[in-house]
Amino acid sequence: MSACIYFPVCFQIGLSVSTGLILGLPEAKLRMKIATEKHVELFCDLPLYAFLTPLIYNLFLLLTCAVYGFLTRKLPENFNESWYIFVSVCTTIFVWMVFLPSYFTMFYAYNQAALLAFCLFLNATISLFSIYAPKIYALYFVKDEKITTFSFDEGSSNIGSKSNVSMTEISSVN
Repeated sequence: MSACIYFPVCFQIGLSVSTGLILGLPEAKLRMKIATEKHVELFCDLPLYAFLTPLIYNLFLLLTCAVYGFLTRKLPENFNESWYIFVSVCTTIFVWMVFLPSYFTMFYAYNQAALLAFCLFLNATISLFSIYAPKIYALYFVKDEKITTFSFDEGSSNIGSKSNVSMTEISSVN
């Protein structure tokens, strides 16, 4: 596996850590939203730029994945996963576009934390089902006779030649 695959993850971690260290770490503060109410909450006062900087980088990665997923949706059967990746990325963008205004208009900090947790859970569940549900369906419900795989043979010019392989042969390789 190529080392350049890990670059976006390492860059994200470095961006998050450097934003926190250079621009200041979040502080724990007490907040009383309504002066007449006997409700004081302890919350993490994270500056807006420290919240949005990693989020903008994630948005850039999501938009890049969406563009590549859309452009590669009509490639041969070897790359038929790009449509599912495109759907997953688009639903992720939609969930985050709904989440951000809701997050910043929440009145209490515990509502913000609950909304963030729900958004992350929903995002992970949608991604899990949109990417892995077709694989599970094919594994359990598609007959072995209907499965054709495409292979890239080294040293030959018949790239994309069909070869019939049963699911037992594929699972024995793994």
